[in-house]
Amino acid sequence: MKYLTPGPVQLPKFVVDAVAKQPPFHRGDEFRNLFKSVLDKLNALYQAQPVVMPGTGTLAVDTMIYNYVNPGEKVLALVYGEFGKRAVETAKIRGAKLIEIERDTPPVPDEVEDILRKDPEIKAVLVVYNETSTGIAYKQMKRLIDVAKAYGVLLLVDGVSGFPAEPLPPGVDVMATASHKALLAPPGASILYLAAEPRATAGVPPSMDLRKFIKSMQHLETPYTPPIPILFALDVSLSYILELGARYTDIHRERTEYLYSSLKLRPIPPPSTRSVTVAAFHCEKPKEVISKLREGGYVIAGGMYKYREKSIRIGVMGDITIDDLKKVVDIINNVAR
Repeated sequence: MKYLTPGPVQLPKFVVDAVAKQPPFHRGDEFRNLFKSVLDKLNALYQAQPVVMPGTGTLAVDTMIYNYVNPGEKVLALVYGEFGKRAVETAKIRGAKLIEIERDTPPVPDEVEDILRKDPEIKAVLVVYNETSTGIAYKQMKRLIDVAKAYGVLLLVDGVSGFPAEPLPPGVDVMATASHKALLAPPGASILYLAAEPRATAGVPPSMDLRKFIKSMQHLETPYTPPIPILFALDVSLSYILELGARYTDIHRERTEYLYSSLKLRPIPPPSTRSVTVAAFHCEKPKEVISKLREGGYVIAGGMYKYREKSIRIGVMGDITIDDLKKVVDIINNVAR
């Protein structure tokens, strides 16, 4: 069975093999050497301070919000899918005052700028860079970064299902992601990139307190037991990604473009907003399509958000080939015709 889901992804054998090691004591030199290697490679992917903690993409986003948003502060949230709604839910639980713009496609930076100009009390903009539920990527991120900086607000980015295949322009204040999607490792590590100091004045649960992680990292340690097997996997997957360089993005783009040009289904995202990691399509018979694909040895995902019962999603991350995609396309087109 091959997994063409938005995550976890189909792992290369060299990544699976890397996990099968005895975890070392996390206060010893063996761990410190491993941890340094992973942090150095993460830093080579994006120029901000990486933090690795046990958890999921959702925990990474929650950690970002709790460390950078205080109760009572205004937050502008751009929502165009399920994971945008989840981030809003966390911000509300944190006690923030949400200004929520929900659209089928992302609000453009000029609209964001107009809102920030009219409301100087806004402290942060919350945006999903790669919306896993709809296959939409925020392609105007560079301009959005400039707008946020011009108005002195934090830009908090959920990059869980895109980074690093969907390249992130420099200048984001905080980005949350996870090990089990385009970083090509198993689930288990929440990863954040910090270009701004944590600013929480209200309490943060100890397991999510980024100040504790930053302090421990000075000694190449973590405040609590880290996901050591996932670090072994990341050490090799990051080497592979860095070796490919820009080609890593090109590979994913070629896969999604093949799907969008070959499937006889109506795409959810408009061409200008299509993610390179997740393709999403309207589908009248998603359960039948998913079942037939399983018979053929492939697993894809059903729909989410407002398209839950009438769509399918195909992840193109991980150890898959164009030949795999051709077989998937043939099966789907036979069912959907």
